Amino acid sequence: MDLWSPPHDAPHLLEWWRPLMLVSRRARADRFPWPVHLDEFRLAGRVKRPGRPDVWIYDHHESRGSVCADARGQTYKFVATPNGKGVGQFRECPLRTALWRAGLPDVVDPIWYEAPRSPAWDGGGQDLHADDDGSPHVSDAEAGDDGSEAPHVIRRGHLTLIAG
Repeated sequence: MDLWSPPHDAPHLLEWWRPLMLVSRRARADRFPWPVHLDEFRLAGRVKRPGRPDVWIYDHHESRGSVCADARGQTYKFVATPNGKGVGQFRECPLRTALWRAGLPDVVDPIWYEAPRSPAWDGGGQDLHADDDGSPHVSDAEAGDDGSEAPHVIRRGHLTLIAG
């Protein structure tokens, strides 16, 4: 194994961060509750492995853990081999395992992909929201002015998703 580190006096290339971007996308697709924010990581380097994919190592600033991934976004864990030829080896591992090992659940606020709903506020398929005084209402855009069923609306902070 040969470790390459990025030069300190040169700007980083987007290609160097692509493996972590793919990990972040996979975490969203798998609905992992602790998001992978690229700006919270530092590129430690790339391990060149003859005959196998290179492994990129990204250290999390706060947790001090590392996410290791190849160019396809496949995640790895480092396993020390004290009696082996080298100091250790990288073995493929599931995405969730890699993110747990990096310590993200300890330092990153979780996000929720499904908004909790109270049965008392179930609007027969319509998304209910509270007015400023706390009383529920359905907006005109969600109710459908012509009596048709409106698209399902999911609100997540600053983002509104409309299924359809």
